[in-house]
Amino acid sequence: MSFGSFRRLLLVYVAALIVAAIGVRSYVALGKPESPVFIESGWKEGKRVLRVVRDRAEPAEARAKVPDGTVFKVEEVTGIAPMSIHPVFFAFALVPGLDGVKVEVDGKTAYATVDDLLSAQAYDHGGTAFDPSLGLGTHRPTVLYVLSQELGIPPADVAARGRFERVRTKRIDPPIRRIGPNDIKEEDVRAAIEGAARHLARGIDGYGRYRYLIDAPTNTTVPAYNWPRHAGSTYFMAQAAHVLDDPDVRFATLRAASCMRDEMMVACGPHRCIADYDTADVGSSALAIIALVEVVRTGADASYRRAIADLAEFLRSQQRADGELMHLYQRSSETPVDVQFLYYTGEAALALSRAHRITNDPRDLEAASRALHHLATKGWRFFGSRYYYSEEHWTCQAVADLWERAPDRDALEFCAHWHEFQRALQHEEGDSPFDSEGSFGVGPFITPRVTPAASRGEAAGALLEVLRKEYGDNDERTRLVDLELRRAIAFVLRNQFQPGPTHLFAAPEAVNGAFPGSPVDWQVRIDYSQHAGSMLVRWLEDGGGIPYPK
Repeated sequence: MSFGSFRRLLLVYVAALIVAAIGVRSYVALGKPESPVFIESGWKEGKRVLRVVRDRAEPAEARAKVPDGTVFKVEEVTGIAPMSIHPVFFAFALVPGLDGVKVEVDGKTAYATVDDLLSAQAYDHGGTAFDPSLGLGTHRPTVLYVLSQELGIPPADVAARGRFERVRTKRIDPPIRRIGPNDIKEEDVRAAIEGAARHLARGIDGYGRYRYLIDAPTNTTVPAYNWPRHAGSTYFMAQAAHVLDDPDVRFATLRAASCMRDEMMVACGPHRCIADYDTADVGSSALAIIALVEVVRTGADASYRRAIADLAEFLRSQQRADGELMHLYQRSSETPVDVQFLYYTGEAALALSRAHRITNDPRDLEAASRALHHLATKGWRFFGSRYYYSEEHWTCQAVADLWERAPDRDALEFCAHWHEFQRALQHEEGDSPFDSEGSFGVGPFITPRVTPAASRGEAAGALLEVLRKEYGDNDERTRLVDLELRRAIAFVLRNQFQPGPTHLFAAPEAVNGAFPGSPVDWQVRIDYSQHAGSMLVRWLEDGGGIPYPK
């Protein structure tokens, strides 16, 4: 890392600390309401059809008559504080999933409750940073719109004339079982795998493509597609079909696999690759190999052997002498492009290792070993590398996959250090206002994300497999990784829609079994289910980790 890059990273960190400091008071300065407030809402097909504010919780028989199928929810106000709606401060004024907004305009009061803001997907959509899928803060225009609908005046008038307060609420619901790291059961994991696989299978169209990105509250398909994620999802589907022995999931898997082979495998010079434009990327072909190997390995369809060999040949042609891969290929000029992106080399190392199990071609094994060694050694020699790691979940899976045929001690040590770093970022109970135990993050102000926990769980399961072989179940390193994995699994299971807050969904059955972006970001993308599902499959196939005495 150059000094300029390190300086930019430091500036971003300092800016984040400043923003966090500004938001601290908003998170902690809550007083009790002067009198009890219960906000009663009626929901039908994901839309609010009734709102009554009371000073006590009314029994069901006291409610007004409303259309059949209406689900009633009551939110109790437990805290209240003044707040600014200035655009600079508003994004971080609310705790996502816990705080709503009260406004008074000309003597009339309106609430945007937690359920209102979840339904409108206002949380975690105030802006993006680093990654377009990583939203931060609460979206101010959405909150103002929700309040304006209640008051019957334009949002601009609400902003100009309103007196705003932040309100902390809790939904009055029957208690549900909370899964912790010591509560994971095989039947829970199997049910989660089945739910995720059936969710993906329902979304496969006549061309074999997935319903890639869904807004869960409205059941709207967001236009986008990504072939590496298509391949990764097909990998999980093949895993799930095998562990569940489910013919419906297996049939859906083969439709998605055939789409890759028969529609998306194209000429990349003298080789064959996965591409839908002139520029092909290594990640699409690497993850396609991983998926197709699973199809062959599990006995679903042996005819994919030829495609695996062709794609492996393309990956080998993209490898440099030092083991690194050139991540792009320009098809029109038939030239590789020597640039590198996140994930792709780790995916390629795992893909070539998996391909070798099918092709028995020693060149695949040798290429996989060189790619892995480059990642674990030369790839991370820069100033500050001891204090920063990138995403290495594919790298750790490659370490485990190669261990019996081409063990690399340097790579094992690298992966073990990476997990030490991740455990320092893994939340413990009480670390933040959210139910964040088992998730990974850098502070209490960012909503815990589901997929980082799942991907790190995938990597933890892979490392655990090697550590148990090398050092046994009672070694401290082994047990630390096992705990890291179990905590990640528990967090992921707690966030799966099974069935989720169905009163806020227009079509609950469409997202049943899916994994959201976060507890408040309910966009559902296919790779969210893939990473969570693959983590759970590995845990199940490995016998549930270390057997602890009762």
